[in-house]
Amino acid sequence: MSMQRPDTARIAETLGTFVADLPAASVPESARLSASRALVDIVGIAFAGSALPLARVVRAQTCAEARPGAALVLGAGGERLVATAAARINATAAHVLDFDANFNIGMVFAPAALYPALIAMGEETGANGAELIGAFAVGAEVIRTLAECLSEAPYRKDRDSLFYKGWFNSAVLGPIGAAAAVARLIGLDADRTAHALAIAAVQAGGLRIAVGSDMKPVLCARAGETGLRAALLARDGAEGPLDAFEGPRGLIEVINGGQWSSLPLARLGSFEAPGTSFKLYPACSSVQAAAESLEALLQRHDIEVGEVVRVRCEVTGHILRNLAFPLPANVTQAQFSMPFALGCILAHGRFTADLLTAETVADPAVHREMAKVEMVGADLFDDEEEARNGTEATRVTITTADGREVSHFQAASTGKPMRPMPDDLLDAKFRRNVAPFMSPAIASDLLARLRGIEAVDDLSRLFPAEVRGS
Repeated sequence: MSMQRPDTARIAETLGTFVADLPAASVPESARLSASRALVDIVGIAFAGSALPLARVVRAQTCAEARPGAALVLGAGGERLVATAAARINATAAHVLDFDANFNIGMVFAPAALYPALIAMGEETGANGAELIGAFAVGAEVIRTLAECLSEAPYRKDRDSLFYKGWFNSAVLGPIGAAAAVARLIGLDADRTAHALAIAAVQAGGLRIAVGSDMKPVLCARAGETGLRAALLARDGAEGPLDAFEGPRGLIEVINGGQWSSLPLARLGSFEAPGTSFKLYPACSSVQAAAESLEALLQRHDIEVGEVVRVRCEVTGHILRNLAFPLPANVTQAQFSMPFALGCILAHGRFTADLLTAETVADPAVHREMAKVEMVGADLFDDEEEARNGTEATRVTITTADGREVSHFQAASTGKPMRPMPDDLLDAKFRRNVAPFMSPAIASDLLARLRGIEAVDDLSRLFPAEVRGS
C-alpha cells in the first residue's frame, strides 16, 4: 500500500489536537467501562508479577538510581518513588506474567504500558479517577487509530503490518499511546501534546525477537516510561520533529516501509472498540483457546488426565507462527509454548501463575505430558469475517487410552471481545492475583475503589493505607 499523506496538518498535530481538545464528555460510556475493566485487571496482575525474578531485578536497579517520590511501587511494602521510576517498575511487573490484556486491533499490551505511567503520574499530581479513565481511553483511541492506519483495511490481527515485519507492537505504538494518555492527564495543550507525540514517535521501536526472553516485559515497560517522559519533556519545553510520522526517515517510512492510509484518521474520536482481550491463563493469547478447550473436554467427558494419550491442536496460521517454543528452555519461552501450557493441565490439573517456574519448565512429569501434545496448522474458517474475528481459534481433539476421541472447537477464548469475560470472573482473577499481598478484606476494599474509580477524587489515595504502607 502506498503512503497517503495527510491533506493538511501533520499527523502529530492532528493527534495532538484530538488529545488536547476533546471534551471529557465526548469519551463514550463504552470506552470508559472498557478502560475501568482493564484497570481492575492490570492492577491485580502487577501485584502478582512483582514477585517474579525479573520484576525484582528491575525494582532493585531502579530503586538504586531513583529518588523517593509520590508514586507507589506495587508489592514493595509501601515504597514510593518518582513517577518515571515507579512506572518502569510497575509496568515490568504488569507484563512479566503475560497475564495482561492486549488489543486485538494493534496487538499492543496497552493496559500494561499505559496504566502504570498514568497511575504514577496521577499520584504525583493528585489527578482524579475520572481523569485517569479518560486519559487511558484517549491513549487507547490513538493506538487503535494508528494501528489501522499502518495496516491493510479491514484490519486483521493475522495481517498486522508491524507484527509481521518483526516489530513488537507494544514497543512501537505503546510509547505514542502512553505519551497521548499522559499528555491528556496533565493537561498539555495541542501544541505541547503534538511535541510529546513526536518525541515518543522518534523513540518507537523494539524487535519481536525479544519474545521468549526477559526483554519482552522490559520493552513493554520502556514503552510506558518513554511515553511518560515524552509528555514531561514536552511540558517543560522540549520539542520533537512534528513530521516524525510522515517525514523522510520518519516512523512510517523506517518502521513500516512507507505503508500508511490516512482514512482511519477520519474516524479518530469514534472510540471504536480496540478489542481489549483478557486472559484466563498466564501466557500468550494464542494459547488461551486451546487451554480452555482442553479443560472443558476433560470436565465435560469426565476424562481423567491419566487416560489421555494424545492431544491434537488444530490452529490458525497466526497461532502456528506465534507459538515458537515447543520445547521451552525458560519460563518466558514456556509462555509461548502450546505443549507447556497443555502439559501443565495434564500434569497438574491446571495452568496457573504459580507454575511459571524454572522447576516446572524442567519437570520430567510435565515433559511426559508435553510429548502428548501436537500442534498443526489448519483452515478453520470458510468465511472471511469469521476468520478475521477468529485469528486465534483452535480445535482440540483428545484421544484416550481406550480409543475414544472427543473434540472441541473454540473460535475465541473467554476474555476476547466476541466472548467477554464476566465481571465475576474478572474480579476472581483480581483476588487471586493480590492474595499474597493483602488480606481478603483489603483486597475487597481495593477492588471496590478500582470498580468505582471515577469517584476517586485523588489518585494519591487510590490504594488503601495498608497497601500504601501508611
